[in-house]
Amino acid sequence: MGLQIIGIIVAAVLMFIFGGIWYSPGLFAHAWSRETGITEHKPTPKSMLRFSAVLLVLLLLSAAILACILTSWLPGHHWRHGLAVGFLGGVLAAAVVGMNTLFERKSLKLFLINAGYYLVGFCLMGVIVALF
Repeated sequence: MGLQIIGIIVAAVLMFIFGGIWYSPGLFAHAWSRETGITEHKPTPKSMLRFSAVLLVLLLLSAAILACILTSWLPGHHWRHGLAVGFLGGVLAAAVVGMNTLFERKSLKLFLINAGYYLVGFCLMGVIVALF
């Protein structure tokens, strides 16, 4: 159980870092900003710390749920099991993002950016959790 907790923490932290890369100016930050209508702003250190802490808690929760599904659905610790569970989690997240995108009347481009993050990121988290 101890290794699984370490795997959950590692997976959440790596997904956090992956999100920073995915939504960076080098990848999708400008397109995301344009599609959401959210202009770039300079958050205060306190608000950025609060945002990061809440995001990390939500990522820990997501990794823990993937770990629960992984251990109850597919026996054994193999990266392919983790990839399968992560992919299913990513597809579920993409579906939820798609529903929000429809209700908010946002663009297909925004859906692809956000859903892509969850699909790739959950696959990454599933593999990492499975390896611990």
